[in-house]
Amino acid sequence: MRILSLLCCSHHDLQLDCFLLLLILSAIPNCSSFSAPNNQHPTPTTKILPVATSHEEPIILSLSDVFTHEDVNDMIQLVESSIESSALTPTSAYQEDVFSKEAWDAEDIILRNIVQPLLDDGTIPKDDSSDNEVALRSFVYAVTHHPHKITQDDIIAGANIIQRREAVERWKSDEGLSIMKLSMDYDMIKEEGDNMAVDWDEISLGKRYEVPSELLDKIEHVIPTVLKGGRDSWTRTDATIVKYHEGDLQVPHIDPCDATLLICLQPCLEGGSTCFPLLDPSRRLENSRGGGYLFFSSHAMGQDQDDSSGNERNVLSLHHGGRVLKGEKIVIQIMLEYNGDEDVQTWLEVVA
Repeated sequence: MRILSLLCCSHHDLQLDCFLLLLILSAIPNCSSFSAPNNQHPTPTTKILPVATSHEEPIILSLSDVFTHEDVNDMIQLVESSIESSALTPTSAYQEDVFSKEAWDAEDIILRNIVQPLLDDGTIPKDDSSDNEVALRSFVYAVTHHPHKITQDDIIAGANIIQRREAVERWKSDEGLSIMKLSMDYDMIKEEGDNMAVDWDEISLGKRYEVPSELLDKIEHVIPTVLKGGRDSWTRTDATIVKYHEGDLQVPHIDPCDATLLICLQPCLEGGSTCFPLLDPSRRLENSRGGGYLFFSSHAMGQDQDDSSGNERNVLSLHHGGRVLKGEKIVIQIMLEYNGDEDVQTWLEVVA
């Protein structure tokens, strides 16, 4: 039986600049309504056990036994075998990927391949510097001095790399460091006199993959059992598998959606909790095999908002994945937008 428990509905006086927080949000592709439940997946009875009763946001619900032990085993086996055979499609839309040393090295290879012909024929000068921006500087020089010798696709690829690295620089700003300091992985921030410092080379994020259709069929039947309205009221904006190896984490961020369904297929042996540092008190939620969480990252539309383009982000929903200290963790993230006809005063009203 799946049990939903209301973990927290609390208010915090801490004020943050939403714009700065939203700098770290990922670009989410491919919106789609989720499919109707498949008859081969029976709809279980759902109970809601409130731990706190309040109309304040955010609301976090704990889901236990979302899937049977056999289902979880089958899903893990599919994920692991698909990763091993390179059958899963890696996502590349998340700005956080720039923290990966592997991603940075891969970008340098792309840049060097673009400029190498121009270096070989002497069109552009060689840069013998030893810093990690040599390839990028050579690319910028080539584009600004000899744009006709670089293809449009290569220019776009280089521009995307620049944009990603600018995101890192925003993280390294005072505001970015202030956001990083909110992490409950306290070893990430070190005080150097009056200043805060982060060892950016030590930040390793989980690997992200698109959820294949075989898993979506299993997962989406859960949504109508926890949220009212079904496919007529909710649109899926993202479906991602994240695999965390030992040392991996996720940085503090706010999901760009109304509701997030986070399902854990495989918890790690130590660490890896899901943390909400701005709640009062802050919460460090442990992940269980086959369980998960449903939480809301926006204010319900009935709360006198001025922004008609969408629900206002809820700063208190800022969260991060704690560093995996031992073992591996696999989670599935489903982001949902509410498009129902009713104006809800609180997201509690849409919980099934």
